[in-house]
Amino acid sequence: MKAAFLREPGNIAVEEVPRPDPGDHEILVQVAYCGICTLEQRLYTGDRKIYYPIIPGHEASGVVVEVGKEVKTHHQAGDHVALDMVNRCHICPACLSGNSNMCENRFKKGLQVLGGFAEYVPVRPDQAFVIPRDIPLELAAFTEPVSCCIRSLKKVSLELGENILVIGAGPMGMMHLKVALLMGARVIVADIDPKRLEDARAMGADAVVNASDTKRMVEEVRALSGGRGVDCCVVTSPAKQALEAASSAIAAEGRINIYTSYNDQPALPLDMNSLHRLEAQVTGSEGRTEKDFFQAARIITAGKIDVRPLISKIYPLETAAEAMEAALSGKHYRVLLKIGV
Repeated sequence: MKAAFLREPGNIAVEEVPRPDPGDHEILVQVAYCGICTLEQRLYTGDRKIYYPIIPGHEASGVVVEVGKEVKTHHQAGDHVALDMVNRCHICPACLSGNSNMCENRFKKGLQVLGGFAEYVPVRPDQAFVIPRDIPLELAAFTEPVSCCIRSLKKVSLELGENILVIGAGPMGMMHLKVALLMGARVIVADIDPKRLEDARAMGADAVVNASDTKRMVEEVRALSGGRGVDCCVVTSPAKQALEAASSAIAAEGRINIYTSYNDQPALPLDMNSLHRLEAQVTGSEGRTEKDFFQAARIITAGKIDVRPLISKIYPLETAAEAMEAALSGKHYRVLLKIGV
């Protein structure tokens, strides 16, 4: 089979390797599509490291081709699946407390870590969520990033009718927009790119604000929320000014989620007195749990959110390096690899 190996930063190449056989308790999936997430981009640039060599890719969908003889679930060959490609040991304190996104064993070498940039991948049954066969597999590949947005919005306890500010109108910001609207929120999107703000409005944003001037942006957000500030804010932009703006844009008892990750280790740019007096809350979110993934698969397959506008380009697996550069250009929403099926 063909697989794209990341050998070192900046060096990704498609190679021929033996097709894996599923273990007795595994399912073999032929990968159809895989998105190029920020994680893959940072692995490629060297800003994030797991280990080398590695087959990247975790926003994947595909078709079951073989089921291990000890698999006891309903899976069968021909099933279309969305893949939850994170390791969950189900026995560490994080897993047992319902926070399996923080599984202590999820990145251990020797396990199947990532692997979506390959024609075939063996997975555990709990990693393959069966979807209707009439759902395009390119849409199913969005299950993972949408599930991360679901967890993010749970972390800020978003409630029906609340005002939420999403800072950053990249692909993850736009997915937050779509999920927040589905949850019944009034959504304000901020970004420095006028075109992306136009896109956000077209995708349903209740209001958009240019973030080029942080002070003015905060004033506009407060005006849009009756002068009191928003109930919660999700920061999807790694610009440090974004978090500063968030802290000034929230209302009393406002909640902020730092969804993005940073290449360096910036200090939290918040006034402690404001946190104290406003009873503000600041949290982060990492990945998704099984429940988040289950919910994402359901809303996508039920047509409750439309991710089609976020597919900017689709490249064949053989051009993985070109696709990676396109994803890194900042000119697109989600770039997908078309791998098989």
